Amino acid sequence: MKKVFFIICLFFFSSASIALTPRTQLRRAINLIEKGDFNLGSRELYRLSRLRSFSNKRSQIKYTLGIAFMEMKLYHLASLQFIYVIKRNRGAYRRKALEKLTDIVEYLGDNNLFYYIVSQIKERDFPVAQKDKLYFYFGVVYFNKGKHKKSHYYFSKIKRGTSFYSRAIYYRALSYAEENKIRKSAQLFKDLASSYSNVVETNRVAALMGLARVLYQGRRFNESIKVYRSIPKDTEYFHDVLLENSWNFLRSGKFRSALSNFQSLHSSFYRGFYQPESLILRAYVYLYICKYYEMEKVLDLFNSMYLPTLKKVKQSLRWGKLYTSYFNAIMETKRLKDKGDSNKAFASLPPIVLHRVMKNAQFKSYLDYLEKLKKEQEVIQSLPASWRRNRVGRNASYILKSRISTTQKISGKLIKSILLGVKKDLSRLSTSEQYLRYDMLRGKREYVKKKIARRYVDTLQIDEKVSRNYYIQNGYEYWPFNGESWLDEVGNYHYLGQHSCE
Repeated sequence: MKKVFFIICLFFFSSASIALTPRTQLRRAINLIEKGDFNLGSRELYRLSRLRSFSNKRSQIKYTLGIAFMEMKLYHLASLQFIYVIKRNRGAYRRKALEKLTDIVEYLGDNNLFYYIVSQIKERDFPVAQKDKLYFYFGVVYFNKGKHKKSHYYFSKIKRGTSFYSRAIYYRALSYAEENKIRKSAQLFKDLASSYSNVVETNRVAALMGLARVLYQGRRFNESIKVYRSIPKDTEYFHDVLLENSWNFLRSGKFRSALSNFQSLHSSFYRGFYQPESLILRAYVYLYICKYYEMEKVLDLFNSMYLPTLKKVKQSLRWGKLYTSYFNAIMETKRLKDKGDSNKAFASLPPIVLHRVMKNAQFKSYLDYLEKLKKEQEVIQSLPASWRRNRVGRNASYILKSRISTTQKISGKLIKSILLGVKKDLSRLSTSEQYLRYDMLRGKREYVKKKIARRYVDTLQIDEKVSRNYYIQNGYEYWPFNGESWLDEVGNYHYLGQHSCE
């Protein structure tokens, strides 16, 4: 009996030793991944990656673990595995890891990964399937660095018809604009806009905005006005169109048209938009045409909207380097505003500042990235308890939690810089408002003096002298503003007053 027991034990231990050889363990883990058992396979691969006996197979293990995380929709965790392979491997796995990492970068939009890829590889290392994507990433990096010659080189290598081609054209046009090459920039924007048939296509509208801006940069104001007017109003950019085109009208001396735009900008449809400069500009136009009563109303509106905002911003900047506080304050303000509780929203930061922060493209990309990281946290919570309690699950939870915290701090730092800009702008504009009030009072005084001396004769407003039907019959549109907030009325207001100066 003892002999039989000894033989059985010997057979068991010899079989176990054969099953536990490094090669067999790795093959078994890879088979689990190939069969779609990512739960058990990822646990086994993570365990093997930490063993010293598998150091010569670590690149293969990390790459396969990255594939498993991608299939589990844990993209940030997968990116860390591929980064490990790219850093430490010069063979086939490095090229494969690079291909997968570029896909993750495109999905997550993580700028750190974006710049990491560029710092780690050369053009000769580009995988054939990812060349256009990598040309685009390289071009954007050099564009952001101000190295326009290099950015043009990479953008120009992207093939027509690929998904990155139109984006590359847009960046090339921007690059030429920064180099003050107005003709080249304008032509690229024009070609890009004409390549879209849908008039409200976001990319087409963005190209038209770029064209109008570069024409303004080249002091071709009338051409810029035409382009701005061709942009449909049912796009997210229409508020910017009205504001930017007002500068065209001011620079070309078309004050009536500028005032028509300001009336749209300051209608109830755009209540809550951050636009202090437009109020000051409107007041300057009224000063120029001696409309002191309207000017005073505009300055009073500026004070009622933006002086409390300036006070709140100064208070919030006392948080110093507590960047998470800025992020939490903005998110709380957004939550309260979405609920429609505007009074409580003023407890942390004014909702009007929220509009300024949410317009920042970098901040919007951070929010999108945070949303994707939180989805990965939800994926982890949905996995079996055996995976979550395992070392791989605990480590994954910790990494995601840390990454979310870091991103919130980075976002908070950006918010603080935006608030500093708001403080600077509002302080400067408040000074302008005081000078404008002084000029307004001086103008009123001169008006009274001339009236007493019988040197000033009041004339009726155009819209008081003639009936509205006159303008309608002669091709003019008249839209009286009665507090409506309909998009079809925005942009159609026409200022019918006249010059009141002598």
